[in-house]
Amino acid sequence: MLRALLIDLDGTLVDTAPELALALNATLRAWQREPVDDETVRGWIGDGARALVQKAFGGPVPEAVWQHFSQVYGEVCGQHSTLFPGARELLQRLADDGVRLAVLTNKEQVFAHRLLARHDIADLVELLVAGDSLPVRKPDPAVAGHALAALDVGPEEAALLGDSVTDVRTARAAGLRAWIVRHGYPAGEFAGDDRPDAFVGSLAEFDPRSLHGGEARRPIH
Repeated sequence: MLRALLIDLDGTLVDTAPELALALNATLRAWQREPVDDETVRGWIGDGARALVQKAFGGPVPEAVWQHFSQVYGEVCGQHSTLFPGARELLQRLADDGVRLAVLTNKEQVFAHRLLARHDIADLVELLVAGDSLPVRKPDPAVAGHALAALDVGPEEAALLGDSVTDVRTARAAGLRAWIVRHGYPAGEFAGDDRPDAFVGSLAEFDPRSLHGGEARRPIH
């Protein structure tokens, strides 16, 4: 029985690349750096906003750079991103059926809260574990473990839905099934130990309860 679903945010529920690119390029220009295209930004998403800025600048940045990015991104967060088709309906359907929902993201808490609120899905999520909620972040198993403990659910009664190799590794480390959407920001190749139990082609048609068991290794198209 599936009692809880742990869900990634960027790339799984929300396409945030356009607004992250907007804020990142504004910061790069402010420091006389060349802007980067959206596809490059998509390849960098997954480790949190501060890590994104560091990737663009090629290493650690002065606090002024981070503050500039934070101000710009704080203004546009949720304004230039979109929910993936079927995301809200999936959350509503599962919440109505009593499945407990938690978002696990490496995005900083202030931005994650803003994104959930501006896309009107905050009320459907029982728990948010952000990149700065704990001393560690995904793929450390303590992130999923914290969520499971807060929800009082065992790993055998839960699964993780994400979009990246990091999400697969998080699930594996915590003893969870890993289900990966076809859209999003994979940040690697889903092969070998990084292959999920199932691929999800459509959030609108996805019923995770039907996969919680022996069928979970069957790909979803």
